[in-house]
Amino acid sequence: MTRREMTLGERLRRANWLLLALGVGLSLFGVALVGAASEGQRLDYGWLQLRWTVLGTALCLLMLAVPYRTIVAWRYVIYGVGLLLLLAVLVAGSGGRSAQRWLQIGSFRMQPSELMKVVMVLMLAGFIRYRDHHKHFAGLFWPIVLTLVPMALIVKQPDLGTALLLLPVLFVMLWTAGARQKHLGILAGVGIAAAVLVYTVPGLLKEYQKNRIRAFAMQDSGDKALEESHLHHLLASKTVVGAAPAGGLGLSEDLHAHVGGLAERHSDFIFPVLVASLGHWGVLLLFGMLGLFLFLMLTMALRVREPSGRLLAVGLATLFASQSLINMGMTVGLFPIVGMPLPFLSYGGSSLLTSFVALGLLLNVGADHPIEFGRGDFE
Repeated sequence: MTRREMTLGERLRRANWLLLALGVGLSLFGVALVGAASEGQRLDYGWLQLRWTVLGTALCLLMLAVPYRTIVAWRYVIYGVGLLLLLAVLVAGSGGRSAQRWLQIGSFRMQPSELMKVVMVLMLAGFIRYRDHHKHFAGLFWPIVLTLVPMALIVKQPDLGTALLLLPVLFVMLWTAGARQKHLGILAGVGIAAAVLVYTVPGLLKEYQKNRIRAFAMQDSGDKALEESHLHHLLASKTVVGAAPAGGLGLSEDLHAHVGGLAERHSDFIFPVLVASLGHWGVLLLFGMLGLFLFLMLTMALRVREPSGRLLAVGLATLFASQSLINMGMTVGLFPIVGMPLPFLSYGGSSLLTSFVALGLLLNVGADHPIEFGRGDFE
């Protein structure tokens, strides 16, 4: 008997509204921080971020209009469009002095590498489901190729941080689907060796990327040259975090003076602004919201037995967790600085809309997953 597809109204009623509320709440949290951080800057980034939040919320709910299994069925088309956008960036993209990451479409500027993160999760979720090839070492070939192709295009921009973010997503999704740990361990070893090779071979990394790695390695050396170079971002960020009072400075003039020397404080370095403004309580609030957000996603993944739905939930949870961990870690010296926003909180239309698209897919999976009988997971 053919299963009747749910209507949009039915999916809206069955959606996890707590998950949606957390996403919107994190975004509004970010609006307040971005507004405070942008005080005195050329644009009112807080107001712009609020507009992106409203649009993102509408886009998130719109994602419920089509069953997620239909979206997965169109994965090759969506993946192909994503690759074409990445190629278009290399041909006609715009950016700053060292990167070419954006496409200008009328008055809107989009960053295709942000969208490609969700596209990759969608592609792998559809490709791996019901297959067992990945349980053999040779069967890992195609999932790796599907990941390395967009990675190479993103690195070319260059955007090393976003490219590397695809690797934990690939590994966790393969592990969830039953890939052998020893095979994944071998691949991890090969990946580490490749990273060393990329760093040492001239021309594979931009000089500023190597300088960021050197700055990370030398951050506790006391080398004053670091403070005088453009790599002072790391030391400035650690100073903002370390010198912030436990109770925070609030959204006051004192905050503006405290964070005024921090570059990109409204985008990639929004976490130090949070620490400076709200102190320890703000950090605990953020960790609590992010922790509950990830818990709800993983709980959904355990409840959904349909393979592509479970893989979507796991992959997107890994994406959010990895990106949040790396962003906050780089601002306090635990990771090298890379161009990576904090999901929902950092300023950026492409990043925020991508986060809401991912959230919409998650709501779709939770609201409209089929019930399966008599079969094991991924069989």
